[in-house]
Amino acid sequence: MELGIILLKQILLMFVIMMFGVMLYKSSKVTNQGAKELGSMLLYFIGPMTIIRAYSTDFSWMKAHQLLLTFALAIISVSVGIIVSTLLFRHKKIDAFVTTFSNAGFMGIPLVQAILGLQAVLYLSAFMAVATIAMWTYGVYVLSGRQEGTDIKKILTNPVILSVFVGLIIYFGRISVPGFAMEVMTTISYINSPLAMIVLGVYLAQVPWMSLFNQKEIYRTSLVRLMLVPLIVGFMLVLIPNGFYEVKMTVMIATSAPAAFNTAILAQQYHQDVGVAVRYVCLSTLLSLITMPIILTLMAMVWA
Repeated sequence: MELGIILLKQILLMFVIMMFGVMLYKSSKVTNQGAKELGSMLLYFIGPMTIIRAYSTDFSWMKAHQLLLTFALAIISVSVGIIVSTLLFRHKKIDAFVTTFSNAGFMGIPLVQAILGLQAVLYLSAFMAVATIAMWTYGVYVLSGRQEGTDIKKILTNPVILSVFVGLIIYFGRISVPGFAMEVMTTISYINSPLAMIVLGVYLAQVPWMSLFNQKEIYRTSLVRLMLVPLIVGFMLVLIPNGFYEVKMTVMIATSAPAAFNTAILAQQYHQDVGVAVRYVCLSTLLSLITMPIILTLMAMVWA
Protein backbone atom coordinates (compact mmCIF):
# COMPACT_ATOMS: atom_id res chain seq x y z
CA MET A 1 0.00 0.00 0.00
CA GLU A 2 2.88 2.36 0.82
CA LEU A 3 4.32 1.78 -2.66
CA GLY A 4 0.91 2.56 -4.16
CA ILE A 5 0.78 5.90 -2.34
CA ILE A 6 4.31 6.79 -3.43
CA LEU A 7 3.49 5.85 -7.03
CA LEU A 8 0.22 7.76 -7.03
CA LYS A 9 1.96 10.84 -5.65
CA GLN A 10 4.75 10.61 -8.21
CA ILE A 11 2.36 10.02 -11.13
CA LEU A 12 0.23 12.97 -9.99
CA LEU A 13 3.36 15.12 -9.78
CA MET A 14 4.35 14.08 -13.30
CA PHE A 15 0.83 14.79 -14.57
CA VAL A 16 0.84 18.30 -13.07
CA ILE A 17 4.18 19.06 -14.74
CA MET A 18 2.81 17.68 -18.03
CA MET A 19 -0.10 20.12 -17.72
CA PHE A 20 2.41 22.98 -17.52
CA GLY A 21 3.67 21.75 -20.89
CA VAL A 22 0.11 21.83 -22.22
CA MET A 23 -0.40 25.38 -20.94
CA LEU A 24 2.94 26.58 -22.32
CA TYR A 25 1.98 25.30 -25.78
CA LYS A 26 -1.61 26.61 -25.66
CA SER A 27 -0.34 30.06 -24.65
CA SER A 28 2.27 29.99 -27.46
CA LYS A 29 5.17 30.19 -25.01
CA VAL A 30 6.57 26.94 -26.41
CA THR A 31 6.17 25.97 -30.07
CA ASN A 32 6.22 22.55 -31.66
CA GLN A 33 9.73 23.31 -32.93
CA GLY A 34 10.76 24.32 -29.42
CA ALA A 35 9.45 21.03 -28.04
CA LYS A 36 11.42 19.11 -30.68
CA GLU A 37 14.59 20.96 -29.67
CA LEU A 38 13.96 20.26 -25.98
CA GLY A 39 13.34 16.61 -26.89
CA SER A 40 16.66 16.53 -28.75
CA MET A 41 18.36 18.00 -25.68
CA LEU A 42 16.88 15.20 -23.57
CA LEU A 43 17.77 12.51 -26.10
CA TYR A 44 21.31 13.60 -26.94
CA PHE A 45 22.54 15.28 -23.76
CA ILE A 46 20.50 15.17 -20.55
CA GLY A 47 19.36 11.54 -20.82
CA PRO A 48 22.85 10.19 -21.64
CA MET A 49 24.37 12.25 -18.80
CA THR A 50 21.82 10.79 -16.38
CA ILE A 51 22.73 7.27 -17.51
CA ILE A 52 26.49 7.88 -17.28
CA ARG A 53 26.01 9.40 -13.81
CA ALA A 54 24.25 6.22 -12.68
CA TYR A 55 27.26 4.14 -13.78
CA SER A 56 29.69 6.46 -11.99
CA THR A 57 29.47 4.58 -8.71
CA ASP A 58 31.63 2.22 -6.68
CA PHE A 59 32.04 -1.17 -8.33
CA SER A 60 30.60 -4.23 -6.62
CA TRP A 61 30.08 -7.74 -7.92
CA MET A 62 26.52 -7.69 -6.57
CA LYS A 63 25.64 -4.67 -8.73
CA ALA A 64 27.42 -6.28 -11.68
CA HIS A 65 25.32 -9.43 -11.28
CA GLN A 66 22.16 -7.33 -10.96
CA LEU A 67 23.08 -5.40 -14.10
CA LEU A 68 23.57 -8.62 -16.07
CA LEU A 69 20.28 -9.94 -14.69
CA THR A 70 18.54 -6.77 -15.89
CA PHE A 71 19.90 -7.30 -19.40
CA ALA A 72 18.50 -10.86 -19.35
CA LEU A 73 15.10 -9.80 -17.97
CA ALA A 74 14.90 -6.97 -20.51
CA ILE A 75 15.37 -9.49 -23.32
CA ILE A 76 12.55 -11.59 -21.83
CA SER A 77 10.27 -8.55 -21.46
CA VAL A 78 10.80 -7.36 -25.04
CA SER A 79 10.35 -10.95 -26.27
CA VAL A 80 6.99 -11.14 -24.49
CA GLY A 81 5.95 -7.95 -26.28
CA ILE A 82 7.03 -9.40 -29.62
CA ILE A 83 5.12 -12.65 -29.04
CA VAL A 84 1.94 -10.86 -27.90
CA SER A 85 2.09 -8.40 -30.81
CA THR A 86 2.59 -11.26 -33.29
CA LEU A 87 -0.39 -13.18 -31.91
CA LEU A 88 -2.76 -10.19 -31.72
CA PHE A 89 -1.59 -7.70 -34.35
CA ARG A 90 0.25 -9.66 -37.04
CA HIS A 91 -1.18 -7.49 -39.84
CA LYS A 92 -1.35 -4.17 -37.94
CA LYS A 93 2.09 -2.60 -38.03
CA ILE A 94 1.63 0.34 -35.65
CA ASP A 95 -0.33 -1.78 -33.15
CA ALA A 96 2.44 -4.39 -33.16
CA PHE A 97 5.08 -1.71 -32.58
CA VAL A 98 3.10 -0.07 -29.76
CA THR A 99 2.58 -3.41 -28.02
CA THR A 100 6.28 -4.25 -28.11
CA PHE A 101 8.02 -0.97 -27.22
CA SER A 102 7.46 1.20 -24.15
CA ASN A 103 8.54 4.72 -23.29
CA ALA A 104 11.13 3.39 -20.82
CA GLY A 105 13.22 6.56 -21.03
CA PHE A 106 10.87 9.54 -20.73
CA MET A 107 8.48 7.84 -18.29
CA GLY A 108 10.83 5.25 -16.82
CA ILE A 109 13.73 7.42 -15.66
CA PRO A 110 11.58 9.86 -13.62
CA LEU A 111 9.71 7.03 -11.87
CA VAL A 112 12.81 4.91 -11.22
CA GLN A 113 14.64 7.93 -9.81
CA ALA A 114 11.72 8.82 -7.54
CA ILE A 115 10.89 5.32 -6.29
CA LEU A 116 14.22 3.48 -6.29
CA GLY A 117 16.82 6.26 -6.45
CA LEU A 118 19.37 7.42 -9.02
CA GLN A 119 21.43 4.22 -8.64
CA ALA A 120 18.56 2.19 -10.16
CA VAL A 121 18.90 4.15 -13.42
CA LEU A 122 21.94 1.90 -13.87
CA TYR A 123 19.58 -1.07 -14.26
CA LEU A 124 17.03 0.87 -16.30
CA SER A 125 19.75 1.79 -18.81
CA ALA A 126 20.31 -1.93 -19.44
CA PHE A 127 16.61 -2.31 -20.29
CA MET A 128 16.75 0.76 -22.53
CA ALA A 129 19.78 -0.62 -24.40
CA VAL A 130 18.03 -3.92 -25.14
CA ALA A 131 14.83 -2.13 -26.19
CA THR A 132 16.78 0.25 -28.46
CA ILE A 133 18.50 -2.61 -30.28
CA ALA A 134 15.16 -4.43 -30.68
CA MET A 135 13.47 -1.23 -31.89
CA TRP A 136 15.99 -0.68 -34.69
CA THR A 137 15.87 -4.33 -35.75
CA TYR A 138 12.48 -5.94 -35.11
CA GLY A 139 10.66 -2.59 -34.89
CA VAL A 140 11.95 -1.38 -38.26
CA TYR A 141 11.26 -4.82 -39.71
CA VAL A 142 7.59 -4.55 -38.66
CA LEU A 143 6.94 -0.92 -39.68
CA SER A 144 8.67 -1.27 -43.04
CA GLY A 145 6.47 -4.21 -43.99
CA ARG A 146 9.32 -6.64 -43.37
CA GLN A 147 11.32 -5.08 -46.22
CA GLU A 148 14.04 -3.14 -44.42
CA GLY A 149 17.21 -4.68 -43.04
CA THR A 150 18.95 -3.84 -39.78
CA ASP A 151 20.61 -0.42 -39.67
CA ILE A 152 23.72 -1.19 -37.60
CA LYS A 153 24.94 2.42 -37.78
CA LYS A 154 21.75 3.77 -36.19
CA ILE A 155 22.01 1.21 -33.40
CA LEU A 156 25.67 1.93 -32.62
CA THR A 157 25.27 5.72 -32.77
CA ASN A 158 22.09 5.82 -30.69
CA PRO A 159 22.61 8.06 -27.62
CA VAL A 160 21.33 5.37 -25.23
CA ILE A 161 23.71 2.74 -26.62
CA LEU A 162 26.66 5.17 -26.56
CA SER A 163 25.98 6.31 -22.98
CA VAL A 164 25.55 2.72 -21.77
CA PHE A 165 28.84 1.81 -23.49
CA VAL A 166 30.65 4.72 -21.79
CA GLY A 167 28.98 3.86 -18.49
CA LEU A 168 30.05 0.21 -18.71
CA ILE A 169 33.66 1.28 -19.33
CA ILE A 170 33.53 3.57 -16.28
CA TYR A 171 31.88 0.95 -14.09
CA PHE A 172 33.74 -2.22 -15.01
CA GLY A 173 36.98 -0.28 -15.56
CA ARG A 174 36.54 1.07 -12.02
CA ILE A 175 37.34 4.55 -13.29
CA SER A 176 37.06 7.22 -10.62
CA VAL A 177 35.13 10.22 -11.92
CA PRO A 178 36.37 13.55 -10.45
CA GLY A 179 34.09 15.07 -7.81
CA PHE A 180 33.33 18.22 -9.82
CA ALA A 181 32.35 16.16 -12.89
CA MET A 182 30.07 14.09 -10.66
CA GLU A 183 28.39 17.26 -9.37
CA VAL A 184 27.87 18.49 -12.93
CA MET A 185 26.29 15.18 -14.03
CA THR A 186 24.16 15.00 -10.87
CA THR A 187 22.84 18.52 -11.43
CA ILE A 188 22.06 17.74 -15.08
CA SER A 189 20.23 14.54 -14.05
CA TYR A 190 17.85 16.64 -11.92
CA ILE A 191 16.68 18.39 -15.10
CA ASN A 192 15.71 15.14 -16.84
CA SER A 193 12.39 14.37 -15.15
CA PRO A 194 10.63 17.77 -15.20
CA LEU A 195 11.82 18.61 -18.72
CA ALA A 196 10.67 15.22 -20.04
CA MET A 197 7.20 15.78 -18.58
CA ILE A 198 6.96 19.30 -20.04
CA VAL A 199 7.88 17.97 -23.49
CA LEU A 200 5.26 15.23 -23.13
CA GLY A 201 2.71 17.89 -22.20
CA VAL A 202 3.53 19.94 -25.30
CA TYR A 203 3.00 16.88 -27.51
CA LEU A 204 -0.29 16.07 -25.76
CA ALA A 205 -1.51 19.63 -26.34
CA GLN A 206 -1.21 19.20 -30.11
CA VAL A 207 -3.61 16.26 -30.37
CA PRO A 208 -7.40 16.86 -30.64
CA TRP A 209 -8.60 15.33 -27.36
CA MET A 210 -11.86 13.97 -28.77
CA SER A 211 -9.88 11.90 -31.30
CA LEU A 212 -8.25 10.11 -28.36
CA PHE A 213 -11.47 8.93 -26.78
CA ASN A 214 -13.74 7.92 -29.66
CA GLN A 215 -11.75 5.04 -31.19
CA LYS A 216 -12.10 1.66 -29.49
CA GLU A 217 -9.12 0.18 -31.32
CA ILE A 218 -6.74 2.68 -29.73
CA TYR A 219 -8.07 1.76 -26.28
CA ARG A 220 -7.66 -1.95 -26.97
CA THR A 221 -4.07 -1.72 -28.16
CA SER A 222 -3.15 0.73 -25.40
CA LEU A 223 -4.49 -1.63 -22.73
CA VAL A 224 -2.55 -4.53 -24.24
CA ARG A 225 0.56 -2.34 -23.98
CA LEU A 226 -0.23 -1.11 -20.45
CA MET A 227 -1.87 -4.14 -18.83
CA LEU A 228 -1.48 -7.46 -20.65
CA VAL A 229 2.26 -7.36 -21.44
CA PRO A 230 3.24 -6.04 -17.95
CA LEU A 231 1.07 -8.64 -16.20
CA ILE A 232 2.65 -11.50 -18.15
CA VAL A 233 6.15 -10.20 -17.39
CA GLY A 234 5.25 -9.46 -13.77
CA PHE A 235 4.06 -12.99 -13.08
CA MET A 236 7.18 -14.37 -14.76
CA LEU A 237 9.26 -12.27 -12.34
CA VAL A 238 7.76 -14.22 -9.43
CA LEU A 239 10.46 -16.78 -10.26
CA ILE A 240 13.20 -14.22 -9.45
CA PRO A 241 14.11 -14.02 -5.72
CA ASN A 242 13.14 -10.81 -3.91
CA GLY A 243 16.81 -10.26 -3.16
CA PHE A 244 16.74 -8.71 -6.64
CA TYR A 245 13.65 -6.60 -5.88
CA GLU A 246 15.20 -3.37 -7.19
CA VAL A 247 15.95 -5.04 -10.53
CA LYS A 248 12.45 -6.57 -10.71
CA MET A 249 10.73 -3.26 -9.99
CA THR A 250 12.93 -1.43 -12.51
CA VAL A 251 11.99 -3.94 -15.22
CA MET A 252 8.30 -3.64 -14.27
CA ILE A 253 8.39 0.17 -14.44
CA ALA A 254 9.98 0.02 -17.90
CA THR A 255 7.60 -2.70 -19.11
CA SER A 256 4.43 -0.98 -17.87
CA ALA A 257 5.31 2.43 -19.38
CA PRO A 258 3.18 3.77 -22.27
CA ALA A 259 3.96 3.51 -25.98
CA ALA A 260 7.42 4.62 -27.06
CA PHE A 261 7.82 8.17 -28.37
CA ASN A 262 9.67 6.75 -31.37
CA THR A 263 6.39 5.18 -32.52
CA ALA A 264 5.45 8.44 -34.25
CA ILE A 265 8.97 9.21 -35.49
CA LEU A 266 9.49 5.79 -37.08
CA ALA A 267 5.91 5.66 -38.39
CA GLN A 268 6.63 8.80 -40.38
CA GLN A 269 9.97 7.46 -41.59
CA TYR A 270 8.42 4.22 -42.86
CA HIS A 271 5.29 5.79 -44.39
CA GLN A 272 2.74 4.70 -41.80
CA ASP A 273 -0.17 6.78 -40.44
CA VAL A 274 1.59 9.32 -38.20
CA GLY A 275 -1.70 10.68 -36.81
CA VAL A 276 -2.69 7.24 -35.55
CA ALA A 277 0.78 6.72 -34.08
CA VAL A 278 0.62 10.03 -32.19
CA ARG A 279 -2.83 9.17 -30.81
CA TYR A 280 -1.53 5.83 -29.54
CA VAL A 281 1.36 7.56 -27.78
CA CYS A 282 -0.86 10.23 -26.24
CA LEU A 283 -3.73 8.00 -25.11
CA SER A 284 -1.42 5.35 -23.67
CA THR A 285 0.46 8.10 -21.81
CA LEU A 286 -2.77 9.41 -20.28
CA LEU A 287 -4.02 5.92 -19.40
CA SER A 288 -0.65 5.03 -17.85
CA LEU A 289 -1.30 7.61 -15.14
CA ILE A 290 -3.95 5.15 -13.92
CA THR A 291 -2.56 1.78 -15.00
CA MET A 292 1.04 2.10 -13.80
CA PRO A 293 0.20 2.56 -10.09
CA ILE A 294 -2.27 -0.36 -10.32
CA ILE A 295 0.14 -2.73 -12.08
CA LEU A 296 3.19 -1.87 -9.98
CA THR A 297 1.30 -2.06 -6.68
CA LEU A 298 -0.33 -5.36 -7.69
CA MET A 299 3.00 -6.94 -8.64
CA ALA A 300 4.64 -5.72 -5.42
CA MET A 301 1.85 -7.50 -3.50
CA VAL A 302 2.21 -10.68 -5.61
CA TRP A 303 5.98 -10.76 -5.06
CA ALA A 304 5.70 -10.20 -1.30
